[in-house]
Amino acid sequence: MRYTKHQIILFVGIFLASFTTSYSQSVTYTKEKLLPIAKSATVNFNEIEDPYLVSIANLEAPSVSGNSKKKHITALKEEIAQRYPRSEKAITKIRDDALPPTIEIGFLGNSTSPGIPLDNTLATNGEQVLSAINFHVAVKDTDGGVLKNFSLNQFAAQAGIQGTSFDPRLIYDLESDRFILVMLNGFSSDDTHVIIAFSETADATENWNVYRLEGNVNDNTTWTDFPMISVTATDLIITGNLLRDGETWQEGFDETIMWQIDKEKGYTGEDITPTIFKDIEYEGFRIRNLCPAESADGTLESNCYFLSNRNFSMESDSFFLVELTGGVDDTDTELIVNLVQTDQPYGAPPNAEMRTNVLQTNDARVLEVFRLGDELQFVGNTRNLDNNKAGIYHGHIRDISSDPIGTLTHIIGDTFEIGYPGISYTGVESGDRDAIISFNHSSVERDPGVSAMYYHPEDGYSDMIEVWKGSGYVAMLNGSVQRWGDYAGSQRDFSNLGSCWISGFYGSPSLLNFPWVAKLNRPTEFVDVVNVNEFSSSMNVFPNPVSNRFVLEFDIPQKSKNIAVSLINNNGQIVSDLLNTVITKSGLTQFSFDKSNMNAGMYYIRVNIDNQTIVSKQLIIK
Repeated sequence: MRYTKHQIILFVGIFLASFTTSYSQSVTYTKEKLLPIAKSATVNFNEIEDPYLVSIANLEAPSVSGNSKKKHITALKEEIAQRYPRSEKAITKIRDDALPPTIEIGFLGNSTSPGIPLDNTLATNGEQVLSAINFHVAVKDTDGGVLKNFSLNQFAAQAGIQGTSFDPRLIYDLESDRFILVMLNGFSSDDTHVIIAFSETADATENWNVYRLEGNVNDNTTWTDFPMISVTATDLIITGNLLRDGETWQEGFDETIMWQIDKEKGYTGEDITPTIFKDIEYEGFRIRNLCPAESADGTLESNCYFLSNRNFSMESDSFFLVELTGGVDDTDTELIVNLVQTDQPYGAPPNAEMRTNVLQTNDARVLEVFRLGDELQFVGNTRNLDNNKAGIYHGHIRDISSDPIGTLTHIIGDTFEIGYPGISYTGVESGDRDAIISFNHSSVERDPGVSAMYYHPEDGYSDMIEVWKGSGYVAMLNGSVQRWGDYAGSQRDFSNLGSCWISGFYGSPSLLNFPWVAKLNRPTEFVDVVNVNEFSSSMNVFPNPVSNRFVLEFDIPQKSKNIAVSLINNNGQIVSDLLNTVITKSGLTQFSFDKSNMNAGMYYIRVNIDNQTIVSKQLIIK
């Protein structure tokens, strides 16, 4: 049954907020309280039977969600390519003295037939890892062991909801020790819903309370697309875009909406009474793609911040900082908007190259944000302004509660393109501001895979490491343009400070996309890199695992004086100083040693030249 607008609104308020910072600013919106919504069902994950894991995907043309409308985005990419042709201009590395993150473990997130686009998201409580993609959910232990597998459609069907479910989003609420799953259902105004599932306990394999929100909130010809979620001290926050029937997701954009929901009532299965914000405009401009900030360290506030930008612009420095000032039951809750300019611009990216075909990068919207005190850190796709290839941006907005100041840094691979970033806070002590940035990579020479780097406010950016190497390009759609996103997952590991979990995109030998889940750690003091497949053509390790001898090839810079090679165990202790000598020749150098006197296990080999580490590699002794 569809309620009319007259039936569902308990009250409607129209607000105009005018205030002055460095710009003359005004925001208008409507705020509506909906009638109570009862849960549709309680579904036990353990009781879901889905032996065939059936899925269906349209193979005609790339799209952001379920529709195959491509006219606008294709024209945009063609215009970008004409106005800003690619070049092989050397990029000045922004990477500085920070050490790279380390890889603790990795495994396949979901083994079923992948979705188009993949839309991978994850959440973890430190004991279980939930991985969701279009159109599938997996619950795994932290070693990658499968606890439960089923499709989004089968889960919805258990709650009495039919139709195609897509665009999953997962979040773990540390303060409540619960999980939340949000997904969409239906691609038209006649049948569009937002499905919300709250776990009753910390065990994701047990009961979940399922609710269904109307997706056509204005009772017209629009439907809800591209959800994003966060939690506050009291609420679940959901944002989404309303699209008009029969139009592309670019040209058919109507408005962005926001729901507030009492999360505790969802956890206990009580009726929920959402508040919805609509008609959100800044000086007549309808703000779109409101990305809510997640808590960096799990500490939740009563308010919530959001970021948006001019996502289709070829070059812009504007970001919209939106604050939702209170909870769902606070009658004084309002929206406040600041227009923040960054010191560097961003722009809609070109498609990324593969060995065969290209990967669609969509636009430059903000993809992930975390809030730490009075600061936001965020990431998104962009056109690199030096060589016009696909890259990402990493931004900061400081003093968000008073006088916001924005900065932006472009990040790009040396010989490959990157996109669809996530960011997780990895601080350990009060005052830390460091993070791990994860993203997908691709090039003509390098098949699509998953990468990451470490950011430290004082040491800068680390070199990139390859978290998982792709083993094939992607060819799932008819035509040359394939899908690379709409988003990827990342989350701080609250049970292991300094660590995070990520979910990225890689190409398989069967030319399909799959999600790779990995746990990454901030760099330790005793080793620079624990990944044997890092991006450096001048370094080569073989064999690994080691059988008899370990061989490392690397370049020695000219005018170097001393070289030292150390063997380090997994606890960071030096097992042996293998070499310490004067350098007689520069250039490509090969170092090897016999492992016969070593116990089986994991070690690290570190090469220092003139007291600076140039190579640090993980090796496995059989």
